[in-house]
Amino acid sequence: MTTTKNKTKLLVTIIGILLVANIAQVSFFLMKKDGGKHEKRPDRRAVIANFLKTEIGFDTGQLQQYDSISLQHKENMKMIFDSSRSVKDKQFKELTTANFSDSVMNHIADRSAATQRSMELRMFNHLKNVRLLCKPEQLPTFDSLFVKMLNRRNGEGRKKTADSAGANKH
Repeated sequence: MTTTKNKTKLLVTIIGILLVANIAQVSFFLMKKDGGKHEKRPDRRAVIANFLKTEIGFDTGQLQQYDSISLQHKENMKMIFDSSRSVKDKQFKELTTANFSDSVMNHIADRSAATQRSMELRMFNHLKNVRLLCKPEQLPTFDSLFVKMLNRRNGEGRKKTADSAGANKH
């Protein structure tokens, strides 16, 4: 009987420790999320505008023009993405109605590819419009750095760009 009592006591203790550990873990995640310790991701447009100013040498007029075309591009892309969501719902209904037939899947995939192509072309045109804002002496720098800057992930690119900008000042 004492063995059963000891085993029960041991199990209750283990369960208590696990419960406290789980509560602590959940509390840690909630406090971290609500505590504002996460750095808010900067606005992409502002990061690019800063890059254009510091690395490419855009003046105030060029930055104003960039801001204007960037806002227009953002609005156009938002409309496309919003439309795309409703199209995806319709496509799924079409697939289920057609019992996921190969011909319907291929047809929907072709339409999706056309939509993706349209979005890519809009992005390329936007980049072209930003490039057109450059003065002739800014073009080589823009061509060599801008695409690299756009492709950087997880803030590493911004950190390196900031570090190189700081190094250039010395």
